[in-house]
Amino acid sequence: MITVTGATGKTGSLTAELLLSKGEKIRVLGRSAQRLQGLAAKGAQVMAGDQSDVQFLTKAFLGADAVYLLIPPKMDAENVRNNYALMGDAAITALRKSNTPKVIFLSSLGAEKNEGTGPVVGLHDTERKLEKLNKTDLVFLRAGYFMENLLTGLTTLKKQNVFGNTMEPDAQVLMVAVKDIAAEAAKLLLDKNRNGHGIVDVFSDRISFSEMARVIGVAIGKPDLKYMRFPDNDAVAGMTAMGLSGDLARSFVDLSHAVNGGLITTTMGNPEKPIGATRFAQFVHEVLLPAYAAI
Repeated sequence: MITVTGATGKTGSLTAELLLSKGEKIRVLGRSAQRLQGLAAKGAQVMAGDQSDVQFLTKAFLGADAVYLLIPPKMDAENVRNNYALMGDAAITALRKSNTPKVIFLSSLGAEKNEGTGPVVGLHDTERKLEKLNKTDLVFLRAGYFMENLLTGLTTLKKQNVFGNTMEPDAQVLMVAVKDIAAEAAKLLLDKNRNGHGIVDVFSDRISFSEMARVIGVAIGKPDLKYMRFPDNDAVAGMTAMGLSGDLARSFVDLSHAVNGGLITTTMGNPEKPIGATRFAQFVHEVLLPAYAAI
């Protein structure tokens, strides 16, 4: 039995589907039972609850051979780092109580740093606490910037012809497609030979936002599309208008500054040699273009 947390999100649900396709017995966790019904129909055991609830998590982890641990985002969190601590501490207590033998923790590139990386510092804190689980086989799966993050800006792109972010135009971004994270997570969860503590960096391409604009522009029939670097204050105002807390919005800007300064990079591999299979142009044609056309 493998327990997958955060299964209402794309990363968790894709990992769960991959495990099910391989005939694995899995238990999936999420805040909404309704949103887990698709996985239930495919054979997953469903548990809905609050991931800050130690009792709920302990029950969900009991009997599991491995746990895929994701800390779900809380868009209105007034203190992002404290929210990671709340969720992380609950999970770690439950892992101890349930004597879970193996954990794959979805983290981020840059999690080795204890400051200056926006929301990633919360993952850093959780990594440091998880390291104390000396008897648990543990892997930190440090992912790059999700390619799927670009989908939130498609309406603005289509209606206003604006493609922008707070990263510098030529800053090199290590990006990853969610399906590549799921593939690596499933492989690690099923690996019977790996033990002890380790780190795996997963990213699918290395590209700047100015290069992204060129690729996207050609794909959508706007070859003159240019990247716009948003002023930090404007970006924060825009994100809070969308419902994000001020602290989370500012932390995303801090993350952009970390990318701009070259702080978010691989420590376990060569940035020129992605281990994920999906290149950015492929993602644009397979995922972004259909989503853009549907608007």
